[in-house]
Amino acid sequence: MRLFVDRRALVQYCVLLFGSLFCSLVARMASENFYPLAFFSFVMAVLFAWIAVVREANEAAIYMSDSMRRPVHWIYAETFEIFALIVLGFLRVTSPFRKSQSISCAFNTRPILLVHGYLNAGHVWDFHKKILAKNGFGPIYTIDLGHPFQSIRSYALKVQEKARQIAKETGSSELNIIGHSMGGLVSYYYVAKLAQAYSVPQLITIGSPLQGTLIAKIGIGQCARDMRPDSELIREIHVAIESCSDVTFYNIATRTDELVVPYTSAIFKSEPQHQLCFDDIGHASLLFSKRVSNQLCAWLQKS
Repeated sequence: MRLFVDRRALVQYCVLLFGSLFCSLVARMASENFYPLAFFSFVMAVLFAWIAVVREANEAAIYMSDSMRRPVHWIYAETFEIFALIVLGFLRVTSPFRKSQSISCAFNTRPILLVHGYLNAGHVWDFHKKILAKNGFGPIYTIDLGHPFQSIRSYALKVQEKARQIAKETGSSELNIIGHSMGGLVSYYYVAKLAQAYSVPQLITIGSPLQGTLIAKIGIGQCARDMRPDSELIREIHVAIESCSDVTFYNIATRTDELVVPYTSAIFKSEPQHQLCFDDIGHASLLFSKRVSNQLCAWLQKS
């Protein structure tokens, strides 16, 4: 097994270790008179060291056996999942001070609608939205589904209303949709039951419980009940989607998804070449992954 998988990993490892050593030194110097600063520096040193270790271990996991690789990927995913949740919290707090709007680009491509998941809002798409626009896709729209505990059907009606608004603004009768988590299930229902034929050429889902998730049994609200594996809505979607031959489905899943259980539920009705499953990305982290953005761009280019 190689210790350093590539030069980039080596540089990142050294930077993080240097940061941990620096914080430890500050803690040592300040401990006599500045206990809060010493404690903070010590915590940062431990944090930097932990990140350095889990990043390096995750890079080296390709050389490990399956029994070792899986827990390493899981630890890595959950470590950075914490940071993703912190970012989501920050976006939630600052969202009232930021004006949500569509992003247009230099190219006249098919409009894209981004549909968020459970207990979230349109601001969670900031990362992917900027990368998609940078790569020439757009105009790009987001939607706020509103009250977090309504039914999937009511959310799909809001997507239908938003689609009509986008069609009026852009003059395009076609709309690509990307949904994360519950937003993917909402989009499936919209496509299967409400959308006009050939109006949604591409539907991409990211970590969506398309066949339900066991975690929904402890969720709150009608939407959580709709996401249970044995729900009437799941069965209704599965029957209706069979007639959607005009839609190309793409699914992204991750084996370290702590909310979509089992993770295979995130794959449904797509061809094998239209599926991607990661080994080391958490559920919320999918919203901030450059690897996910790259795959979105690759699939959208096929339209």
